[in-house]
Amino acid sequence: MSSEHDIRVHHDASEGFDHSEPAAPQIWAFTIGSVITLVLVIFALQQYFEKTWNDAVYEKVLAAPSQELQDLRNRDDWALTHYSYQDKSKGQVRIPLERAQELVLQDAAQGKTFYPAKPTLPKSEEEEAKEAQQKAAPASPAKD
Repeated sequence: MSSEHDIRVHHDASEGFDHSEPAAPQIWAFTIGSVITLVLVIFALQQYFEKTWNDAVYEKVLAAPSQELQDLRNRDDWALTHYSYQDKSKGQVRIPLERAQELVLQDAAQGKTFYPAKPTLPKSEEEEAKEAQQKAAPASPAKD
């Protein structure tokens, strides 16, 4: 019982086999070209990274600040070192920072601070042990 699928056709061996040598010069040229292209791409990426890095460092660290920033800093310095009216109708004035610090220290020395700023010293180990014993003593049940 043979079917049409069982029929095998034999072909000549020379039909599907290439007896010629591989093209070695073209393979070597492709390999060398690929390696050179890879080296050039790596070099270009490295140069791009270094240029971007140096530009960022220059912009953020080495470049002179803008005139607007310098004007703002000068205005703030002036406000911190000169007297002026904050709101003339309410009688609010601005005083120099150093004078304000002196006044706060004077008030603190006289005990006139507006917040509870009583100086406290850290407890020694002996004082902590005594407090722990006192807290533990009432917690124990009393014997009748």
